[in-house]
Amino acid sequence: MPLRIPICAFDAKTGILCAKCQAKLSAGQISNSDIIVSKVLVKLAESTPELNKMALLRSYEVEGSYVMEMEQADAGLIRSKPEIKQKVEDMLKGKVWVIGTSNSDRQFLEELFYPIRILTVNTVWLPDGSKLTKVIIPGKRPERLRGEIEALKKVVKQVKGIELLVESEREATLRL
Repeated sequence: MPLRIPICAFDAKTGILCAKCQAKLSAGQISNSDIIVSKVLVKLAESTPELNKMALLRSYEVEGSYVMEMEQADAGLIRSKPEIKQKVEDMLKGKVWVIGTSNSDRQFLEELFYPIRILTVNTVWLPDGSKLTKVIIPGKRPERLRGEIEALKKVVKQVKGIELLVESEREATLRL
């Protein structure tokens, strides 16, 4: 089974959209990031045969970083082969998160935060009626993750519309 992407493989190879794919783009069924990531995956599939069995469902671009939503098994395969993810990041010139399809916000967050484990996810209703989703991760939050967590917050806000607060287990217990 060939690589499945949101646009035609021919369009991904040539860089020019056919009328059908152009109509999908105009209708909002696909995004510019779907086109960019599809082109990269098709090019990479020529030298990496494992990609030919995968399916990219959709992708999102957030400030130069990309989220690739794939079938659950495909996301697991890419996570188990970091060299593939590294090649994709190099070609896209940005950070890439690979997530599997998810049915719930918690599952989406767990996929996105991988390999960081999530202990709890809570929804906090604020006095103004808005809500905040609080994620608690294990241990003490290392400073090296601070930039990545800020990027994850932006990704979650753009992709799911969720306002996110991330705390370490230690920070959460100090408040009690």
